[in-house]
Formats: sequence, C-alpha cells, structure tokens
Amino acid sequence: MTLPTDYQITARTRFRVRYEIDAGREDAAPGTYWLRGFTSLEDCQRAYVAARNVSGLGASQFGCGEVYDDAGQHLARISYNGRLWPPLPWTPDMRPLANAPN
Repeated sequence: MTLPTDYQITARTRFRVRYEIDAGREDAAPGTYWLRGFTSLEDCQRAYVAARNVSGLGASQFGCGEVYDDAGQHLARISYNGRLWPPLPWTPDMRPLANAPN
C-alpha cells in the first residue's frame, strides 16, 4: 500500500487516528477521540474498526478516522467500512489505498 505522496514510512514512524462520535439516537459520549502509537497504516485500520465495533454505533454517529503522523501531517482517511483513502474529499472516481483488513 502506498500513500498518495512520496511519504517515507520508517521503523520510527508512528501514526494516530482521530475520530468523532456525534450525538444521535444511540446513547453515546459525543466528542473527539484518538487512537495512538501505531507503526503501520493497517494497524490504524484495525484499531479504528475495533473501536467502531465496540461502540455499536452506526455511520451517522461514528465518524470516519483521520490518520496523522507524529508531526501532525494528515496522511489518510479511514471510512466507516474500514477502507483507507487519500486525505482528500471523496469523489466517485477515487480508489481506496487499501481495503479493510480481515
């Protein structure tokens, strides 16, 4: 899997995922949440999917994940279904960087 830029992932690279929970029909604590300390983008996807599953919330309340490196560079987006996308607004011709992990 490659990022849309020449971004170099090294052994020292760490990623974090930001997601938001919105108020809605289901009882949830609205706010912004962070998952931290990942060494691969696939680990970010797995952690996001696990957090989504534990929450029991649907896509209207559990927002997509935004992947950042330790320097704060926005690298990718994780959709509710676990796919990894470029950090750009979605368009119909856009292709995912990676499918959801098994």
